[in-house]
Amino acid sequence: MVKLKVKKFRGSRTCGGGSHKKRRGAGHRGGRGNAGAHKHKYLKFLKLEKLGLYEFGKHGFTRPKNIVEEVSREKALKARLKELKEQGKLDEKTYRILKSRPEINVGDLDAIIENLVAIGIAEKRGEKFFVDLSSLGYSKLLGAGKVTKAIEVKVTSASEKAVEKLKSVGGGVV
Repeated sequence: MVKLKVKKFRGSRTCGGGSHKKRRGAGHRGGRGNAGAHKHKYLKFLKLEKLGLYEFGKHGFTRPKNIVEEVSREKALKARLKELKEQGKLDEKTYRILKSRPEINVGDLDAIIENLVAIGIAEKRGEKFFVDLSSLGYSKLLGAGKVTKAIEVKVTSASEKAVEKLKSVGGGVV
């Protein structure tokens, strides 16, 4: 068996480290851990990074479930709208209003309801318009804007103001 170097240094006080004043603390190695990775130890860490042994900074996180679901709903909505536009069913104005966000205001809905009927997304029975926003990927109906037409809307959630405005003109939320 090979003789260990430490055996050779037994009794020598500094084990080949020179003066007893050297090798004190972390100063002799340029700091502890990753200290100096972007300063005096830069080249060393560049080489380690190429080998995959070092990464600088934070790397990734797990998104909360509700945000993942929201993002996937938005993607599905945008894909559906793009598909309808490519088929020629949506005009530019309607496409921009519908694409802008995952919730829609009653004023915007009132402005484009005629176009939605024309392309077959909504229907008109007598004086009332019926539209299913959840099939379009919308999760919420908000109350901004003026409502002039009676619209019956099917959506998962709606603000109190939106429900109030729709009921005042003879519509409602299902």
